[in-house]
Amino acid sequence: MENRFLRIILLIDKGSDIMEILYKPLDLNLMWQSPIGWRNPLEDTLVNPAIHGSFLDYYGGGWQDIAPSAGGNPVVFKGAKLGVHGESAMLPWKCVVEEDSNDKVSAYLHVDGVRYPFRIEKHITIYENESRIYFKERLMNRANQAMEFSWLQHPAFGEPFLEPGCRIELPHGSRVIVIEENENPYGRIKPGEYEWPMVMSKSGSMIDLSKIPGRELVAEETSFITDFEEGRYAIVNEKMQLEFRMVWEKNVFKCLWFWQNYNRPDYPWYGEAWNIALEPCTSYPAGLPEQVKNGTALKLVGKGYVETDLTAEVIDLRLGKNF
Repeated sequence: MENRFLRIILLIDKGSDIMEILYKPLDLNLMWQSPIGWRNPLEDTLVNPAIHGSFLDYYGGGWQDIAPSAGGNPVVFKGAKLGVHGESAMLPWKCVVEEDSNDKVSAYLHVDGVRYPFRIEKHITIYENESRIYFKERLMNRANQAMEFSWLQHPAFGEPFLEPGCRIELPHGSRVIVIEENENPYGRIKPGEYEWPMVMSKSGSMIDLSKIPGRELVAEETSFITDFEEGRYAIVNEKMQLEFRMVWEKNVFKCLWFWQNYNRPDYPWYGEAWNIALEPCTSYPAGLPEQVKNGTALKLVGKGYVETDLTAEVIDLRLGKNF
């Protein structure tokens, strides 16, 4: 999909991943490209399937719709064995071009779960003279019984757009929750609750989460941001005079996951990854059973559904914020 400002590439055979949001005037892809590369799970079936699922083996970066269990842990819920980040990002989606005119391009995509009775539908639309992407999405419970779930938008950003000194802007009043990750030796932040953007490191120094750190840092962690006045954030690269902005409905995506992944050693990136992801989500912490226990998982009656809208926009600050 493309117009005069943007080119968007989606991988229909794998999760409908958005592997590219290219800003044409600068020939710049804002989406992170993992050193793993892009692999098609329909063609590259692993002979040694991992007990945690195959998400990380096939995670090429970009932007995924994650359901019905958001989080970096395999879980079992209502008898369904779900790997890291559920199953929607590992399934092939179906796609129909709804409109392809000089002024507007729109596509309809959908997927049905295999181990969990959900369906995700989304309409993606761009207009010729805008650098904004419009998403209209619906998640449905196909079962007769009520079902809990979590739903995560998973856009990851990397170089060259993301670089040391970039700034993250969040609404006033945002609160940061950090939970101890027992199996992660690379987390920097002391568990607790903080007012954005300042948090305390495990060594006692203060960290400003709104500023992207130096390229030499070795760290990997996820924090959960809540209590924002509006569902929106911006990532600003002052050197490039470029901004990425996302706006969503906070009554559906009530929290924001902030994943920082800086040169982490060992599987799956072996020190080669340097990226962040800012991920609107229905729930926290990681994993559907924990989200149910925490009271943040959504629950749909049999045959029920939830609908939501969100937008993503690339803003060229050289042209003004509302060109």
